[in-house]
Amino acid sequence: NFCNDLGATRAENLIEIEKLYHTARLNLGATSRRAMAALDPIKVTITNFEEEKAKAGDGGMTFEVQNSPTDESLGSHTVTLTSTIYIDSSDFRLVDSSVYYGLAPNKAVGIKYHGGNLFCDEVVKNGDKIVELKCHIDNSEGRKKPKSFITWVPSDAIPCEVRVYGHIFTVKEPTDRWEEEISPDSELIHAKALVDPSVREVVDKKYVNKWHSNCALQFERIGYFVVDTDTKFDSESNTGDLVFNRTVSLRDQRKAKAKKSNTEEEERMKIDAMDFFKLAAEFKGKYSQYNEKTGVPTHLADGTELTKSAIKKLAKELDKHRKQQAKYKAANK
Repeated sequence: NFCNDLGATRAENLIEIEKLYHTARLNLGATSRRAMAALDPIKVTITNFEEEKAKAGDGGMTFEVQNSPTDESLGSHTVTLTSTIYIDSSDFRLVDSSVYYGLAPNKAVGIKYHGGNLFCDEVVKNGDKIVELKCHIDNSEGRKKPKSFITWVPSDAIPCEVRVYGHIFTVKEPTDRWEEEISPDSELIHAKALVDPSVREVVDKKYVNKWHSNCALQFERIGYFVVDTDTKFDSESNTGDLVFNRTVSLRDQRKAKAKKSNTEEEERMKIDAMDFFKLAAEFKGKYSQYNEKTGVPTHLADGTELTKSAIKKLAKELDKHRKQQAKYKAANK
């Protein structure tokens, strides 16, 4: 599908990687089994668990979850709420705000699949590190409707390593000095992640093969992940390394960021072509000398002279800015 959408051309062309990501999301969204995971887990102790468990009755804390919300043929699995659960650190903040929908001290969020509210009563810290949250469940009829429902994993979650891969470069098109443009965040390793035990059998080492695509999962609210060939996990003994690699995030992160940066884009379109490489955020501070007639950089900040090919690429970037600026002005007359 990706190749068909792009078509074929004899001209040299630069394809944004988001096009590949979009194709991956469409494919994986329809075929991947869902599971809950915590990449950077925080322990949560539910102080009134036994009371709520008694109210729920036998099996009342176990919930059936569809492996795919759109394809019943993929079957289902169960998740069980336990007295200790783990949530991802991204779902908790010490300081709340009106635009934050996650958990915070003296605030409630919904517990996915359970349906009740999880209210944070106490934060246990070791120095500056949060080691535990003490919370209670509010499942009363008159409870306040939460703004969001967060995912969680139970006390018997499976430890795993999760490798999150992002853009290799900090710029769309690397130059001759590509080594300096490598993103330090292109690989982030979460060595102490947890995944819910419902995936135990499908991630067993006996199914891992370097010659074909391995099991793909959607970690709810996080992204699409595949079992890595470094996996040595034995589902019967529950031992051995379990490793996941992220294929793509759940949402187009660049587009999400773009929606929030309309003001920045407006400011960018106001930059005169002669000052583009001096004032544009991605180039600011990188160069020390510029062509007096065109404004294209000729030397890096440390005085190193740019190669002809690097200057040629920057000239193309400036020409692109001029065209975008012209379109923007025409659309906003």
